[in-house]
Amino acid sequence: MDVKTYESAKSILINAEIPQQTRTYKPVSHERLIDLTLESIHQSGFELASESYSSARNGNVANGKFAIKNVADSEMQLQIGWQNSYDKSLSLKFAIGTKIFICSNGCVSGDYGAFKKKHQGEIQEFTPQAITEYIQRAGDAFQRMQAERDTMKSIDVTRRVQAELIGRMIVEEQFIESTQLNIIRKELESPTHDYGASGSLWELYQFTTFSMKEVHPTLWMDNHIDAHNFFTGAAGIEITPLRAPARQLELF
Repeated sequence: MDVKTYESAKSILINAEIPQQTRTYKPVSHERLIDLTLESIHQSGFELASESYSSARNGNVANGKFAIKNVADSEMQLQIGWQNSYDKSLSLKFAIGTKIFICSNGCVSGDYGAFKKKHQGEIQEFTPQAITEYIQRAGDAFQRMQAERDTMKSIDVTRRVQAELIGRMIVEEQFIESTQLNIIRKELESPTHDYGASGSLWELYQFTTFSMKEVHPTLWMDNHIDAHNFFTGAAGIEITPLRAPARQLELF
């Protein structure tokens, strides 16, 4: 059976019909977000390694992911992502995370350079400034996520602890479902990739994000942020958000 994928060509996002603006609804086009993100990456002195997109509902929901070539180490690189909708189902969201080289897993932090804002008020005017400011600060976020990775690598987890953490992800946190559980279980028995830290909390985190590759685009960002918060919490890592930009946003 073929695996369902939501990966989309950039043209699908660009050609999706933009809804009409009203007094209470201010759409931001996917194309505008793509252009602003790419320009902000360039203006910040970063080099684009790759860009990828996913969508659902005929382009009414879309995600953009932008990997950065010159903010990286031997295992992962900085990745900037956003989520947008035309059907009022989701706020505009923007977050900083990482892309793992060996498997293209994504880690997304809701604490380091993240915002969400409803499609109302000044969103159309503020979005360019917000994206530029957050991208300029992304290097600091990457360093923090490197430190988190190294901490998780140093924490060994037994089979019982693995089972307890997986149970909490399903029952308490609810960011993985039966489909992801089956993938995680297979990875525990026979890993698809070597993450260089067998039996560690980091490895279990990567098994989890590996299982989330094909979650629905409406869930992609929130579920990855929930996963990151869960595993940093399990590692006992205290999160201190980066300093907010001059004009405050509604934060995650």
